[in-house]
Amino acid sequence: MKASFVIVNYNRKDELLLTLSKTRELIRESESDFEIVVVDNASTDNSAEEVKLKFSEVLLIQNEINAGAPAWNIGFEKAGGDYFIILDDDSHIEYGLDDALKFLDENEKVGILALNIVGGAYQTIEWADMSERAGFIGCGAIFRKSVYDKIGGYPEWMFLYSNEWDLGLRTLLSGYKIIHFKKCQVRHRASTVNRTSKRLIVFSVKHELALIYKYYSRKRWKYLFRIFINNLKRVKGDGLIAASYVIKGGIKFLKMRKNIKCTPVPADVQNFFTKKFASTQSIFTSNAKKNRQIQ
Repeated sequence: MKASFVIVNYNRKDELLLTLSKTRELIRESESDFEIVVVDNASTDNSAEEVKLKFSEVLLIQNEINAGAPAWNIGFEKAGGDYFIILDDDSHIEYGLDDALKFLDENEKVGILALNIVGGAYQTIEWADMSERAGFIGCGAIFRKSVYDKIGGYPEWMFLYSNEWDLGLRTLLSGYKIIHFKKCQVRHRASTVNRTSKRLIVFSVKHELALIYKYYSRKRWKYLFRIFINNLKRVKGDGLIAASYVIKGGIKFLKMRKNIKCTPVPADVQNFFTKKFASTQSIFTSNAKKNRQIQ
């Protein structure tokens, strides 16, 4: 099988059904090359029942708990494709899938293809086509199965947010590249269901700090400081309440720090990641410039 769409859902029934409908139409003329895998994270809105009723061809996995982003790993384990097409329950590919898969076939050292994301808070408008990245936006990417077999999937210790950057760093460490592929566009419809600024900021700060603490050995505290200050800049867009969320995320990191096993990566990987990761940029870098650099 060429590729498996792997989608995780939690209480977004209507969005999930739309994503499945768009995906079914996308692969209609070559459906034998693809499969669709849905991991439902213990939804209570009848998502699973609706999928069974309206999309019988979908491989549905009903998770007994809401495992967050690591639920993708459950889908990866069951998927049979050479590539895993990662989508959110509220995102879908608009065009360019064949071009993306052809590019991966011809470039075996590309482990992850970061697709062109439009819509939602995080987009790739400023990302240069074919540029090397340190991570990807989780609502649209293609992950090579052989790389998954080698390094695993999303970190189990991160419930939500920043998961893509941990996976990206480990992909770079394994000798593979992450390339932004603008010819394949993903529409992120960015449902407001289950999304709050508080959760986004708290988890992002906590996990960004943990990521650097775990994998860095050089100038670790310098970059931890940068992450904290750069996240405080969120007050410009989200108001003063954002500062309390950033502080809460920092406190949560400090509490989990003793349980983090530090596994520093080589200096060249650290240096590349630092240059591409928005939150590790100089605190004097403007938000606009920082966003262009990676996020």
